[in-house]
This record gives sequence, structure tokens and C-alpha cells, in this order.
Amino acid sequence: MAGSEAEFGVFSSRRSVDRGALLWQGWGLMSECAASPPNAPAACGERLRLPAWGAAGALLALLVAVLPYQHWDFERRSSLLGGIMAKARQDSEWVFCLFVPFIVGWLVWRMRGELQRLPMRGSWLGLAALLPGMGLYWFGYKADTAYPGYAAVQLAAAGMILLAGGPVWMRRLFFPWLFLAFMWPMLPLESKLAFPLRVFTARLSAGLLNLLGMDVVRDGTGLHSAADLDLGLEQGALFRLDVEEPCSGIRSLFSLMMISALYGWLALRTWRSRALLFAGAVPLAVLGNVVRMGLLTAGSRWFGSEFAVGRNIEGHQEMSFFHSLAGFAVFGVALAGMFAVCSFLERRERGRKAAAPKRVPGGGGVTTWAHVAALALAAGGGMAACVLTDTGYVVAPPGIGMDLPGRHAGYESVDMPMNTLERQILHEDVTIGRRFYMTPQRAILASVVMSGVIKRSLHEPQICLPGQGWMIDGKEYIEVDAGLERPVKATVLSMHRDTQGADGGVKRTRALNVYWYFGSDGTTAASYDEHVAVSYFDSVLKNLNHRWALVSFFAPMREQMLGMDDPFAELAVLEDVRAFIRGLVPELVAQAGRVAPP
Repeated sequence: MAGSEAEFGVFSSRRSVDRGALLWQGWGLMSECAASPPNAPAACGERLRLPAWGAAGALLALLVAVLPYQHWDFERRSSLLGGIMAKARQDSEWVFCLFVPFIVGWLVWRMRGELQRLPMRGSWLGLAALLPGMGLYWFGYKADTAYPGYAAVQLAAAGMILLAGGPVWMRRLFFPWLFLAFMWPMLPLESKLAFPLRVFTARLSAGLLNLLGMDVVRDGTGLHSAADLDLGLEQGALFRLDVEEPCSGIRSLFSLMMISALYGWLALRTWRSRALLFAGAVPLAVLGNVVRMGLLTAGSRWFGSEFAVGRNIEGHQEMSFFHSLAGFAVFGVALAGMFAVCSFLERRERGRKAAAPKRVPGGGGVTTWAHVAALALAAGGGMAACVLTDTGYVVAPPGIGMDLPGRHAGYESVDMPMNTLERQILHEDVTIGRRFYMTPQRAILASVVMSGVIKRSLHEPQICLPGQGWMIDGKEYIEVDAGLERPVKATVLSMHRDTQGADGGVKRTRALNVYWYFGSDGTTAASYDEHVAVSYFDSVLKNLNHRWALVSFFAPMREQMLGMDDPFAELAVLEDVRAFIRGLVPELVAQAGRVAPP
């Protein structure tokens, strides 16, 4: 018995030692993910290479291509990728966005050998990008707008790279990640930059054409043939061209910027040279459009407008073959200039000593299942929150009416309905109520531009005024007593337009434009950006989708000879406009069923 007890004790002791050894070995395997050799990736991180990147790729695909994100056609939701494809079908200028994922994939595939040697050292800093990114993704989903979703995917991609691979992977994949931004159609930039570029292109084209001996007169964004008294030709008799949006440079600018970024990355070695080539895409796009306008002007002068530009059939412009051919000049000039600049930068780089390759740091943590789980939970949780969110989209009724009275405060008026050009430019469900009010002393153009169901279907007056020949001198914000419960914060634009008479004298017409945006619940916004921000936040926080109206009062002053402006004229006009607004707006608000104070 004693021996058996002794043997049993020895056996138990051995079993305890073996069990302890097994536990110790198991703990060692588990702790591999927490401590790795200084110059080699840990075994646990290597085993998670495929699961980590597989999870990141699958989740990004769900975010971009699968989850229905926005009511692109207001009948059903579709994914971000589906919306980009729809935009490319509507406007071929944005087709290049669809090639970006394939280019990014090709860039990563080129780096596959280097990436396979990188250690998997996941960083919890990735949550600092992934969590805000998913919050922004949900915000855009709830607000039913794609632009927060675009930014969210960029942030989420950065967070996933950091969580799965760590800072070393983020540094290596920084350019492909940054290049992904070209996938998103930047329509707000188009509306913000198109009109300034139109004016600049028209001004530069007019200057160069006059320098070359082709007498042209610029009127806003229009180029007209100059009057010729010897031949008895009036201004614009030979041709009338307008630098419309396709000729502004903004459409070609986005695709040229993408090409310059890719070309610089492949051909140049330093970030400074790449940045110079990228920045050069802007002037090269404008130069290409100036050449295009020169070709159209020369073609119109020598062969006629129908040959050079095309025919206008019932308000629709049918482009001629020469017009289409001249469009290739934009890319021809820009690409030739890009190759020349890149060649110059390459020669500069060859003259310098190549920098030694930087050693990949080996310190830091190691990718674990916790990193992969955090990646999946953060992205999956954000998408689950979207699925559980109410997706109904109902536009609220307007907060102001559009039936402008024929007579108001001693003013007689003339109705000015939407013209053909406005119907072509604006969204089909945008409507305009507009009257031109007159007294012997003053003239005021009052307009109520009502948006449709599409968000951001309105724009700022300063977007289109330069196209009509007005030069904006200043902008300020003022408070206007509109006869409502509280004063309205409005924008005031001061501007002028010069015209040349038959005697060669230049006359100047000055004007003021007072405007603001009126929301469905009586909310007002002084600027375009403010009304967009209010629209998004109210749709998320109040579940209110505004039917915005742009309320505008444009007051021209009497024409005077250049240099003889009355310095007090603007003050008198502004006071008259204030009084006009104070009497008219309450009547319009009452039309919408809202109670306006007497």
C-alpha cells in the first residue's frame, strides 16, 4: 500500500509536471502574437496574413459595391459603386472613375514581392481611422448623400490597413490608398470651380486671340467677334461663342490630375517631383482649353459658325465634327505638356545622387486575432447600423410660396418665366417664380427658385452671374428684416458690368444681389454651404428633408460713364431692397401655409 501510494504520488507528480509543461507550451504559442523577434515577423502574424487581408478586402467590397447606400434615382437605393456607374452613364466625363479600382489593384500587384516580405505588425491606431470612418458612413447613409460615404471608405481603408498590417504597410500602400480618391466623382468641386474656370478661360482666350490679331470682345464667358465699321459688321456678326462647362477645363482637369498622379508615381522617384507634375495638371488643362477656344474662333471666322461649332436645333446644340475634333486639343496639349514637364524632372533627378533605401523598422506589435476581430466588428457594426436605420426619404413641403404678386409697394412688374437654357441647366423638377418690378426710380428682379427632390439642386448666384458678364466686387453678410419672427441673415453681392458703346466709350452698370435660402420649417441659411450643412444635419437629427428655396432680389443701378460712379448709390439701393423684402416675404410665407406676423 505504501509503495502504491508512493508510486501514485510519483505518477501524480509526473502528470502535474506534464500538464504544467503543456500549459506552458500553450501559453507560449498564445504569447507568440505579443512578443516577436526584433528582425522577423512573428509566426502568429504570418498565419493571420491571409485572414486579415481577406477580411479587409471583403468588408471594403461590401461597403463600396454591395450595401445599398443612396437613393440615386429616388426609386431605390443602390451602392456607392452603382451610383458612380449611373453617373458615368449620364455623363461620360466621369467614366475614368470606374477604372480607378483596377489601377489600384494593379499598383498593389506590382508591389506584391515587397509586400510579401513586410512583417504583419497590426496597430490599434487603425481604430482611430476606422471608427470615425464608419460613423461618417452611417451619417451619409442616413442623410442619403454619397459624399460622406466617399470620405468614409477612404478612412475605413486606412484604418483596415493599420489594423491588419501596421504603419509599415500604410507607408508602402500610401499612394494606392491616396489614388483611390479619384474613384469618387467630385461634383461639388465641379460646380464650385466650373464657372470661375469658364471666366478665366474666356479672359485668357480673348487676350491671346486679340494678341494674334483676331479681334474679339469678351462678355462674361462669351467671346464675340468685334465690330468692323469698314465692313459694316456689328459686334458678334461673325461668331458668338460661349465657354460652356465642357470648355471650362474642370471636366478634363479631374482626369488629367489622375493621369499626372499615376504617371509621376511610375516615372519619378521623389515626392517633390511628383507633386510638381501633379500641380502642373491645372494650368495644362486650362491651356488645352484655351487652344480649343482658339481653334473654334478661327474656324468660325474662316468657315462659319455652323462648320466650327454646329447647329442649334430647337434649343439643342448639335456639335459639328470640327467642334468634336477641337475637343481632343485639350488632352493633346495637356498630355504633351505633361510629358515635357516629366522629362525635365527626370533629368533633374538623374543629376542627383539617389537616396539610400530606408530600412524597414522591425519594432512594434504583431497582428493578432484581436486586430482582425476589431476590424470585422467595427466595419460590420457600422454596416449593421445602416441596415437597421430608417431609409425612408420624403421631402418636406416648401416653407415659402412662389406666386409673386403683379403689383407690390408701388412697383409694376413683368413676369419672367424659366427660359430654355435654364431648363437645360437646372434639374428637371426645379421651378422658378420670377418677376421684374419697376418704378421710375428703381428696378428689382425678385426670384424664388424652388428645389426639387434632389439634394443640392440649387446653386449660388455668384456661380452663374459671371457667365452673364457681371464682375463680383465683394460679398458680405447682413441681417435683413423680412417681416418674420426674427431677422434673416442674408448674403449681399456687389458687382459691375462694363459695355462699350458705338462711340468707343465704356459705360458701367453696378448692381446688388441680396439672397438667402429658405427651408421647409422656416429655417434660413445665408450661403450655399450653410444650407447644405443644415440640410444634412436636419435629415439626420430631425428626420427632416428640406425643400429649399433660393430667395433672391437683384437690383441694378443706373448706367453711368466709367469713373463717374456715385459712392452713395449702393446705400440707397440697399435700403430700397430692404423695404421691398420687408413687405413681400411675409406674403410669400403665408402662401405656403406658414403663419407670418402682420
